[in-house]
Amino acid sequence: MMNQIKESLFQPGQPVSPDRFKGREDIINEIVKYFPSINSGNPQHFFITGKRGIGKTSLAKFISDVANKNYSMITAHIMNDGVHNINELVIQIIERILNSIKSEKWSEKIFDLLRGNIESVGFGGLNVKFKPSNDELENIKDNFAFYLCDLVNHFKDKDGLFIIIDDINGLSDTPEFANWYKSFADTMATSIDNAPIGMMLTCYPEKFAKLYEHNQSITRIFHTHELLGLSDNEIKIFYTDIFSMNNIAIEKSALANMTKYSLGMPTMMQEIGDATFWNDTDNYIDYNDSLIGVIEAGKRIGLKYLQPLIDKKIRSENYLSLFKKIGKELAATPNATFTKKTFSDVLNESESKVFNDFIGRAKKLGIIELASSKKQGEYQFTNQLYPIYFLIQTIREDNL
Repeated sequence: MMNQIKESLFQPGQPVSPDRFKGREDIINEIVKYFPSINSGNPQHFFITGKRGIGKTSLAKFISDVANKNYSMITAHIMNDGVHNINELVIQIIERILNSIKSEKWSEKIFDLLRGNIESVGFGGLNVKFKPSNDELENIKDNFAFYLCDLVNHFKDKDGLFIIIDDINGLSDTPEFANWYKSFADTMATSIDNAPIGMMLTCYPEKFAKLYEHNQSITRIFHTHELLGLSDNEIKIFYTDIFSMNNIAIEKSALANMTKYSLGMPTMMQEIGDATFWNDTDNYIDYNDSLIGVIEAGKRIGLKYLQPLIDKKIRSENYLSLFKKIGKELAATPNATFTKKTFSDVLNESESKVFNDFIGRAKKLGIIELASSKKQGEYQFTNQLYPIYFLIQTIREDNL
């Protein structure tokens, strides 16, 4: 008899599907309350900031789904990682809109208008590429608000357009994007009578601060929300709901353990849930199952995020011991900072001697950085998943 095929409903390493998205109700409500205004022709701008792995893309994807299904908007989600050029961004946005509307009956008129600048590519011509001339692209960029509104005016049975520019981290490095976006937003607000367009941008908090440095007027355009860690209750509800979809029960102590080591991080929550799911053999998650899942999730996080950065020198016993001691103390406090003095009571003589060299190496590898306060000798991890990984390594060793 063949074993029953299992399918994990967890999604480690990828944005969560809207039908499995849990939590963030307050932020969702704060954003969605402006959607009727968008439908009425009043443009709105939203900004989501948060550290890596905190769930920015999953939230954006969920909001996009709401815009499409509940407010009859065409949606365009641009994954902008690595793009530093506004011209490339403009092309991405238009391409995503065209690919989103191509199945609509009324889209033929739009495609006819753009016939000289588009082509179908891929198997069976499934994808649309936008290829304007250099002069045309410059004109579109300079008049992007008018161009988008002209497109929306051809949407026959839709009530608006919702665009997500997901990850503007690279674009925030120079003043060009901040100034261009401010001009784009001002044009929609003051020069166009009906602009049923919503925009959502995401990036890291420090990149949002850079936009302000470049143009101190830009931040007031947005409804801004910073994503912090999920609450323990949100995590417990998530685990209970997802496991129940597979008819799997969870022991109370196991649920508490999985919640504890998720530490409010959606990425960690997904990894622990998935690892625990595959370890289960009897449709009942007990404490031991959860412990194995936590340790396996830590291993995965290390392989995905940290091992590519760690070279042979930083694998010395003293360095690894320092990482574990620091991680154990900082994992439960997102974005916590530390100094050498913070750990003076727990460092042994060898660790204390190599501490400064350890910091230098970890900074060079991008694992630790100078704290946002910029105080001399004060540091923090560049990714909250790093201290979680080192914390779980100590758990693994304690349970060997």
